[in-house]
Amino acid sequence: MDRTGLMIVDMQNYYLLPESPFSRYFDSLYPGSLDYIRERANETVIPNIARLKREFAKRNLPVIYLRLCGEHPDRLDLHRFFQKSHQEGLQKGFSDVYPLKTDSMSDVIEKLKPSKEDMVITKTTFSPFSSTMIEQYLLEAGIGRLVMTGLATSQCVETTGRDASERGFDIIQLHDAQADYDEITHNASLLSSRGVCGGALYDTELFIEMIDELI
Repeated sequence: MDRTGLMIVDMQNYYLLPESPFSRYFDSLYPGSLDYIRERANETVIPNIARLKREFAKRNLPVIYLRLCGEHPDRLDLHRFFQKSHQEGLQKGFSDVYPLKTDSMSDVIEKLKPSKEDMVITKTTFSPFSSTMIEQYLLEAGIGRLVMTGLATSQCVETTGRDASERGFDIIQLHDAQADYDEITHNASLLSSRGVCGGALYDTELFIEMIDELI
């Protein structure tokens, strides 16, 4: 397993579009709480992931997208925290806080739209290793190393990275291709998981300069 895959975590419409039920619900609960993650995603994370996608495409390397969304109408398949937000959102008049798989709000944002060659995996938990057959897919594809990008650093990105590392996959974290709800949490997550995930932490520019050595 010597192939390197680019992992793009939860770069979805409902996270990033201010008009989504998710955004409107959490903005109503905690005004301004999504401002930082949206700004960082739009100014830094999305452009960096787009650059990385181009570099991986040049080298014919796999790109794996993760999408967090439900398939059960009542979201009973989602992690209990997401189920709770869904139910509380309904009580406050916000439907589809966490969208169904068929809802366009669950799609990857247009600027990072998957290519037909990319793998798109729908998960219902923080990590796809808990709710999908991703490990089997990675093994069958000969992927032994994952470059981690996406949202949110301390939640789905970190949990996925830790789970992958536990299963023997090498992990490279790109700090400026990830975002969290605030800078302190973002940095704390990267540093706290660094030892578990192998300690490889780069910015996008340096990673691209060294890509042929690192992969």
